Amino acid sequence: MFKQIFKLTLDKTRSKRWIALHERAHIELGHFSILEGVPTFNLVSKSGKSQVREPDLPRDLWDKVERCLELQADHEALEKMLGNMDEVDWVELRVTIASIASVMVLIEKADADNPNPSETHPKAATRIFQLLGHVGEMWSIGASLNANNLPDTERIQEFVKEVILPAYFDAVEMARSAEATSFIDDLGNPEIFFADIAHAKLGKWDQLKTVGAKEWAELKDANEQILPLVYKFQAENKTSI
Repeated sequence: MFKQIFKLTLDKTRSKRWIALHERAHIELGHFSILEGVPTFNLVSKSGKSQVREPDLPRDLWDKVERCLELQADHEALEKMLGNMDEVDWVELRVTIASIASVMVLIEKADADNPNPSETHPKAATRIFQLLGHVGEMWSIGASLNANNLPDTERIQEFVKEVILPAYFDAVEMARSAEATSFIDDLGNPEIFFADIAHAKLGKWDQLKTVGAKEWAELKDANEQILPLVYKFQAENKTSI
């Protein structure tokens, strides 16, 4: 369905690798143990029903659990694939980002005609909000390990110009080619989208405007209550990403 975005060619191998890493994250984060019975993680359909263990999570979280777990798995897979901005070729990085985003958009597109109201995946706009939020922090990853690796302002601005902003427009063009119009509406215009990323970093939830940012914020509080179960599983099973 997707062939080219501007001058980029999507890489199916990278899309498949991200899917594999995403699924591996579900296992290593103990997500299947958090849900009772047969897990309903499915990259295409939201129609599965899951039963959350009553003793572990309050009832008011039940409708958010699977969406939180999906975003957790996304995050871990992104960390594995993207690295930091000085370790990768920036043109290749754009291809990787677009290849990941294409999976997210296609999931939403496939779900569009699903009559079942059960939702186990967050909106594509929410997943890409998290994706580009992560990309926007790539300049700081090396510095988190060694303060001497902090890039100068000019280098960061160059990264914004060459990668972050184009990645947003890549996603929009990709959605247009797939006729995923609801996604484009949810994503919002670039000024508002990136303002929401800035507001999210500062915890200004009441200033968020886009659909994706609002769902991300809604799930963040729920996620904080789910994370202790993940940490418990990892401690008991000695797993980590």
